[in-house]
Amino acid sequence: MKQDVAIAIEELKQAFPASDVSSLEDGSGGAYVVVEPVNIGERYHPSSTWLGGHISPLYPYADIYPMFIGENVCRVDGVAFAPPVTAGAQFFGRSALQVSRRNNQTQNYPQTAVAKFLKVLHFLEELR
Repeated sequence: MKQDVAIAIEELKQAFPASDVSSLEDGSGGAYVVVEPVNIGERYHPSSTWLGGHISPLYPYADIYPMFIGENVCRVDGVAFAPPVTAGAQFFGRSALQVSRRNNQTQNYPQTAVAKFLKVLHFLEELR
């Protein structure tokens, strides 16, 4: 695992001290990472789930994209998810919802793994 990726995982552990941060090397210098549990708010059932993504060996100059949450998450208002949240994905051996929030400026403006995970959580909080 490349040093930048290992540091990113350690930063996730510090940013989410009440969560388990698990990782699996991808064999190319990157890693698949899951943070569990994360609170996604009372607008969802369950209100907490896991959040995962692939930290590429090109990190921090490659986006962590897409991100994933537990497949069992649904909106309490009964509204079905629509893109950029889509069902039918698999991540880290888990059935998942894919959350597509791309950072197209990563090469010019690198984004930390912590910032990306928080960005996705904020997106879910604001989703209408």
